[in-house]
Amino acid sequence: MTYAEADTEFFALIEKHVPRLIGTLGKTKFPHTYRAMLTFAIKINSLKTAMFDMVDSNNPYAFKLLFRCFSEHYLRFTYVFVRFLSEKTDAAGDDYYSFCGAAEAMDYASAVKAAEALLGNTLVGDVRNALTQLYPRTEGMSARQIEAESGKFKYRAILRFLAETAPGMIAKEQPFLAQIVPAYALLSSFVHGGPYAEIEMSEFAQAEALEGCVQDANLICLMAASVFGFTALAISREVHDCRLVASEMLACIKRHSDS
Repeated sequence: MTYAEADTEFFALIEKHVPRLIGTLGKTKFPHTYRAMLTFAIKINSLKTAMFDMVDSNNPYAFKLLFRCFSEHYLRFTYVFVRFLSEKTDAAGDDYYSFCGAAEAMDYASAVKAAEALLGNTLVGDVRNALTQLYPRTEGMSARQIEAESGKFKYRAILRFLAETAPGMIAKEQPFLAQIVPAYALLSSFVHGGPYAEIEMSEFAQAEALEGCVQDANLICLMAASVFGFTALAISREVHDCRLVASEMLACIKRHSDS
């Protein structure tokens, strides 16, 4: 079975069950974390679809760029998922929206200020007050403190967290993270326009380049499905009728990964 055929089967299950999972958002004690996991599932699925399109259009460069983005999404999802299972609170999702959101807002404000300065303009406005209004938990926090909290959702910090909290997550028995972590730094070159990407570009005319993308697409298909399955598994700890959703999806993933 091809990755496209497997993905069709996964998508049918997601389409069947996603309304039940989304329906828990208004009833749960963990709204921020459920929202984060569910939206990661949606975002990761969008990236997966775009990568499949890159295989169809024979575009290994864009595929690898998107794969790096996909990997970061998957790592962040894994961090939220593992923290939720460990802490059994809504803190992981709340931290994600409060501190990552605030850090993005600060970066945007700094970029706008720099751009206006290049034009000879002065940006007027109380950024700190606006930030507090949008993200109340940042009140009284310095920019450095906000960056420290949001930094927990970055690549190296996530790897340290997983090594300490769930060391079995990155091992040959758990192929998803074990395969994307080593390639993460190299794939960054495609995102940032680094020189390493040019080395790989020299081989893109060869058939092996696209074959490598097809192999990765098989992995990506399983990973995207696992995000939905793990989300259902996490929600099922509180909402027991979601256990069937999790078991059905995870069984489907195992069947395809073993084939």
